[in-house]
Amino acid sequence: MLEARPLTREAFAAFGDAIIPGDQSRRVNDGRAMRHDGVARLAHDVRAVEPVFALYAVSASLKPFAIDLLERHPLASQIFVPMRVAEPYLVVVAPSGSDGEPAVDRAEAFAAPPDVGVHYASGVWHMPMAAFGADALFAMWMWEAGGGRDTEERRLPVALRVEGW
Repeated sequence: MLEARPLTREAFAAFGDAIIPGDQSRRVNDGRAMRHDGVARLAHDVRAVEPVFALYAVSASLKPFAIDLLERHPLASQIFVPMRVAEPYLVVVAPSGSDGEPAVDRAEAFAAPPDVGVHYASGVWHMPMAAFGADALFAMWMWEAGGGRDTEERRLPVALRVEGW
Protein backbone atom coordinates (compact mmCIF):
# COMPACT_ATOMS: atom_id res chain seq x y z
CA MET A 1 0.00 0.00 0.00
CA LEU A 2 1.34 3.42 -0.97
CA GLU A 3 0.54 6.67 0.81
CA ALA A 4 -0.08 9.57 -1.60
CA ARG A 5 1.59 12.84 -0.72
CA PRO A 6 1.26 16.26 -2.35
CA LEU A 7 3.06 16.69 -5.67
CA THR A 8 5.66 19.39 -5.04
CA ARG A 9 8.80 20.33 -6.94
CA GLU A 10 11.02 18.98 -4.15
CA ALA A 11 9.10 15.74 -3.51
CA PHE A 12 9.02 14.80 -7.22
CA ALA A 13 12.58 15.85 -8.17
CA ALA A 14 13.96 12.28 -8.34
CA PHE A 15 11.41 11.42 -11.07
CA GLY A 16 11.17 14.64 -13.09
CA ASP A 17 9.51 18.00 -12.51
CA ALA A 18 6.28 19.33 -11.04
CA ILE A 19 5.14 21.86 -13.63
CA ILE A 20 4.33 24.96 -11.61
CA PRO A 21 5.51 28.56 -11.86
CA GLY A 22 9.17 28.89 -10.94
CA ASP A 23 11.71 31.50 -10.02
CA GLN A 24 12.50 32.53 -13.61
CA SER A 25 9.62 34.87 -14.36
CA ARG A 26 9.13 38.01 -16.41
CA ARG A 27 6.28 40.16 -17.67
CA VAL A 28 5.34 39.68 -21.35
CA ASN A 29 2.48 40.49 -23.73
CA ASP A 30 2.50 44.21 -23.00
CA GLY A 31 2.47 43.48 -19.26
CA ARG A 32 -0.70 41.38 -19.30
CA ALA A 33 1.01 38.04 -18.65
CA MET A 34 3.75 36.54 -16.54
CA ARG A 35 6.04 34.11 -18.37
CA HIS A 36 7.55 31.41 -16.13
CA ASP A 37 10.63 29.86 -17.75
CA GLY A 38 12.58 26.81 -16.69
CA VAL A 39 9.64 24.82 -15.33
CA ALA A 40 10.67 21.70 -17.33
CA ARG A 41 13.07 20.81 -20.11
CA LEU A 42 12.12 18.01 -22.47
CA ALA A 43 15.06 15.66 -22.95
CA HIS A 44 15.45 13.06 -25.68
CA ASP A 45 17.78 10.54 -27.24
CA VAL A 46 19.04 11.37 -30.75
CA ARG A 47 16.86 8.52 -32.11
CA ALA A 48 13.70 10.32 -30.94
CA VAL A 49 13.47 12.88 -33.75
CA GLU A 50 9.74 13.65 -33.91
CA PRO A 51 8.32 16.26 -31.51
CA VAL A 52 4.81 15.10 -30.58
CA PHE A 53 1.93 17.04 -29.05
CA ALA A 54 -1.20 15.02 -28.24
CA LEU A 55 -4.38 15.33 -26.22
CA TYR A 56 -5.35 12.55 -23.81
CA ALA A 57 -9.10 12.34 -23.15
CA VAL A 58 -9.22 10.18 -20.01
CA SER A 59 -12.41 8.49 -18.79
CA ALA A 60 -13.09 8.80 -15.08
CA SER A 61 -12.08 5.89 -12.84
CA LEU A 62 -13.50 4.95 -9.48
CA LYS A 63 -11.68 4.98 -6.17
CA PRO A 64 -10.12 2.90 -4.75
CA PHE A 65 -7.97 2.43 -7.82
CA ALA A 66 -5.64 -0.52 -8.42
CA ILE A 67 -2.46 0.12 -10.42
CA ASP A 68 -1.45 -3.04 -12.27
CA LEU A 69 0.41 -1.46 -15.20
CA LEU A 70 3.49 0.77 -15.33
CA GLU A 71 5.09 2.28 -18.41
CA ARG A 72 8.24 4.19 -19.26
CA HIS A 73 9.70 6.06 -22.20
CA PRO A 74 13.38 5.11 -22.59
CA LEU A 75 14.17 7.62 -25.35
CA ALA A 76 12.52 10.80 -24.06
CA SER A 77 11.00 12.61 -21.15
CA GLN A 78 7.24 13.25 -21.22
CA ILE A 79 5.07 16.16 -20.05
CA PHE A 80 1.38 16.08 -19.09
CA VAL A 81 -0.48 19.33 -18.40
CA PRO A 82 -4.09 19.20 -17.21
CA MET A 83 -6.49 21.12 -19.40
CA ARG A 84 -9.75 19.94 -17.82
CA VAL A 85 -9.47 18.00 -14.56
CA ALA A 86 -12.23 17.90 -11.93
CA GLU A 87 -10.16 16.94 -8.89
CA PRO A 88 -6.59 15.93 -8.00
CA TYR A 89 -5.16 13.22 -10.20
CA LEU A 90 -2.94 10.38 -9.12
CA VAL A 91 0.73 10.10 -10.09
CA VAL A 92 2.54 6.85 -9.25
CA VAL A 93 6.21 6.47 -10.19
CA ALA A 94 8.96 3.92 -9.62
CA PRO A 95 12.66 3.90 -10.38
CA SER A 96 14.25 1.10 -12.38
CA GLY A 97 15.85 -1.76 -10.50
CA SER A 98 19.30 -3.11 -11.38
CA ASP A 99 17.58 -5.36 -13.95
CA GLY A 100 15.85 -2.38 -15.63
CA GLU A 101 12.41 -3.50 -14.43
CA PRO A 102 10.20 -1.32 -12.19
CA ALA A 103 11.41 -1.31 -8.58
CA VAL A 104 7.87 -1.52 -7.20
CA ASP A 105 9.17 -1.72 -3.63
CA ARG A 106 10.47 1.84 -4.11
CA ALA A 107 7.35 3.22 -5.83
CA GLU A 108 5.98 6.57 -4.70
CA ALA A 109 2.50 8.10 -5.05
CA PHE A 110 1.56 11.76 -5.40
CA ALA A 111 -1.74 13.64 -5.47
CA ALA A 112 -1.38 16.28 -8.20
CA PRO A 113 -3.65 19.33 -8.02
CA PRO A 114 -5.70 20.04 -11.16
CA ASP A 115 -3.54 23.09 -11.94
CA VAL A 116 -0.14 21.33 -11.75
CA GLY A 117 1.44 19.39 -14.59
CA VAL A 118 3.98 16.60 -14.41
CA HIS A 119 7.21 16.01 -16.34
CA TYR A 120 8.42 12.40 -16.24
CA ALA A 121 12.18 12.09 -16.74
CA SER A 122 13.35 9.65 -19.43
CA GLY A 123 13.13 6.05 -18.26
CA VAL A 124 10.99 6.70 -15.17
CA TRP A 125 8.32 4.04 -14.69
CA HIS A 126 4.89 5.60 -14.14
CA MET A 127 1.24 4.64 -14.17
CA PRO A 128 -0.83 5.62 -17.20
CA MET A 129 -2.97 8.74 -16.74
CA ALA A 130 -6.12 8.33 -14.68
CA ALA A 131 -8.90 10.78 -13.85
CA PHE A 132 -11.27 10.79 -10.89
CA GLY A 133 -14.59 12.56 -10.29
CA ALA A 134 -15.16 13.24 -14.00
CA ASP A 135 -13.59 12.67 -17.40
CA ALA A 136 -10.41 14.70 -17.91
CA LEU A 137 -8.33 16.19 -20.70
CA PHE A 138 -4.51 16.43 -20.61
CA ALA A 139 -2.04 17.89 -23.10
CA MET A 140 1.02 15.68 -23.68
CA TRP A 141 4.42 16.57 -25.16
CA MET A 142 7.37 14.30 -25.91
CA TRP A 143 9.84 13.34 -28.62
CA GLU A 144 9.28 10.00 -30.37
CA ALA A 145 11.31 7.66 -32.58
CA GLY A 146 8.41 5.51 -33.79
CA GLY A 147 8.51 1.82 -34.57
CA GLY A 148 7.39 0.74 -31.09
CA ARG A 149 10.56 2.01 -29.37
CA ASP A 150 8.95 4.87 -27.46
CA THR A 151 6.99 3.09 -24.73
CA GLU A 152 7.67 0.01 -22.62
CA GLU A 153 4.89 -1.45 -20.45
CA ARG A 154 4.98 -3.93 -17.56
CA ARG A 155 2.04 -5.66 -15.89
CA LEU A 156 2.59 -5.92 -12.16
CA PRO A 157 2.17 -9.32 -10.50
CA VAL A 158 0.45 -7.61 -7.54
CA ALA A 159 -1.54 -4.42 -8.04
CA LEU A 160 -0.50 -1.32 -6.11
CA ARG A 161 -3.11 0.44 -3.99
CA VAL A 162 -2.83 4.04 -2.84
CA GLU A 163 -4.17 5.65 0.35
CA GLY A 164 -4.38 9.21 1.55
CA TRP A 165 -5.71 11.08 -1.43
